[in-house]
Amino acid sequence: MRKLPFLLFLVPAALFADVVYLQGAGTISGKIVEQNAEVVQVDVGGGIIGVPMSRVDHIVKARCPLDDYEARAAKLAANDTAGWLKLAGWASQNGLPMNAHDAYEKALASSPDNAEARQALGYTKLNGRWLTEDEAYQASGYVKYNGEWMTPAQAQIEQTNEAQDKARKDAQDAAVVAEQRADDAEARAEKAEKEAKKAQEAQQYAYPGYGYYGGYAYGVTSWPTGTGPNLGAGSRPSGGGRK
Repeated sequence: MRKLPFLLFLVPAALFADVVYLQGAGTISGKIVEQNAEVVQVDVGGGIIGVPMSRVDHIVKARCPLDDYEARAAKLAANDTAGWLKLAGWASQNGLPMNAHDAYEKALASSPDNAEARQALGYTKLNGRWLTEDEAYQASGYVKYNGEWMTPAQAQIEQTNEAQDKARKDAQDAAVVAEQRADDAEARAEKAEKEAKKAQEAQQYAYPGYGYYGGYAYGVTSWPTGTGPNLGAGSRPSGGGRK
């Protein structure tokens, strides 16, 4: 038997008659199909869930639509197409979609070409044949693209648009990367320039005799008056002057 998530069945009690009241808060409504000291199994019309008896406060039992469905179904012959169709409609109106589906299947089994049952189960008639939705689209020349049925031309347009969008995004991403690389290169160049300047200044201060002092250039090319070497009074450099 199919079991469905617990929280999906904290539904109002008005729809079903058997009500399981939980400790603390909350109720589960449906038809109790099994109950023992350990667990209570509740058919809620869309599946069966089990609730530990340790969580149950008390249970109120009464007749519910599921009881009526089973009673009505028991009276129908397998080939009673009209009866199964009527029961399917009744189940749909009383919140029993899975039972309605079962009844339409019974009607279809007894009358494979019955339009009401076929349409209720999602079939489409095309060229005299009953097809599922997917089969009908395929037979009509449609293709499924990204989960949707469309004409081949529409699918081609979608593919082209997606390719263009991807190309634009790739170009934008490439531009961002190039800009970042350019910024990084500029930052490295600025750093290198600062380091070179710092190294030049450090070298200059390491040799003070060849620096720029008092407005004189690098090296000694001439001595200002009164500042040259002391050669003594009246003395001349060797090899110079008249004898």
